[in-house]
Amino acid sequence: MAVVLYHYINWKYDQHLSVKLLSMVLNGADAVSFFFVLSGFVLSYKYIVLKQPLDIRKYFITRFFRLFPPFFAIVLLDCLYWERHDLHLQSMYEVFILNRDQFWQEVYLFKKTNKFYVPGWSLVIELTVSFFMPFAIAMAKTSRKLIPWFVFTTIIINYVINPSFLHFALGLLLSCYYVEVTDISFRETKWYKYRVPLLIAAFLAFCSRDLDRIIHFGPMYDYLSNFFQINFATYTAFGSFIVLAAILHSHRLQRLLNLRILRFYGKISYGVYLVHWEIVTAIFEHWNKMLSMFNDNIPVAFCSLLVICIALTTALAVAMHYLVELPSIRLGKKITDKLKPSVIIP
Repeated sequence: MAVVLYHYINWKYDQHLSVKLLSMVLNGADAVSFFFVLSGFVLSYKYIVLKQPLDIRKYFITRFFRLFPPFFAIVLLDCLYWERHDLHLQSMYEVFILNRDQFWQEVYLFKKTNKFYVPGWSLVIELTVSFFMPFAIAMAKTSRKLIPWFVFTTIIINYVINPSFLHFALGLLLSCYYVEVTDISFRETKWYKYRVPLLIAAFLAFCSRDLDRIIHFGPMYDYLSNFFQINFATYTAFGSFIVLAAILHSHRLQRLLNLRILRFYGKISYGVYLVHWEIVTAIFEHWNKMLSMFNDNIPVAFCSLLVICIALTTALAVAMHYLVELPSIRLGKKITDKLKPSVIIP
């Protein structure tokens, strides 16, 4: 929902100071960083914390059916939306057979081709890096002391291979030290002693991109960040790591996040992420026409259309969840249930 709100408020009024300040809280641009760290934790939790064996083939198949069918559905719908004024056999032949607009490159999901569904770049990273996770998990099962060094290595190779390896590695690190972080004895450590400055630092790191939009850090910062190949995604990775560690330790925060409305949006969150882009795009593509419906009252139109955007996003996400997500997950499970074990990481 942070991504939905961020895309909505920044679409047309991103240069307003109030929007920049609000974006520091509704930081949808870097909510993806948190999502990647969370993915690294969730994907490894079952095998590191619960100590279940990992069958690589079944893992790959399950992951594919979890992510790909809903993604394919939304790219197809987005494609039809953008071709809505030219829907005839010849145009469909050019799009789907001649591949005029690289539709098939985009739905391939292992290539960074994102024309119809622009936020699809994040799902390319999610799928490709999650395919690497079994080997990182195998390393962690061998010795969890290797993982801090693995995190260090991902920083070194940050932009040579994929900058998001760091995010997943930090999530894996949380799995490896889950018992220590969640135990009451964690409050006796130096990390807990400095929790307030650490959380402030995490917040500043997480919103560093939007801070730079308000008070540009200057040419020296630009030079150094380019020299060391470290950008805002690196800072938000560590900020997300600290916040997630705080949530894992705090029962109060867990109770807050366990509210029914948040659990509901958690269940349909993939659908929310997929469907919101077209709704936000459609609203601002017809902004002037919609504004006239509110007698050119910008604040009223902006807030009213935001409510409509959230309502439509929620409704379509629910439909996506039950009509596409769950059936594809069940199909993946049926396939893996019939397969013999392959390479097992005990």
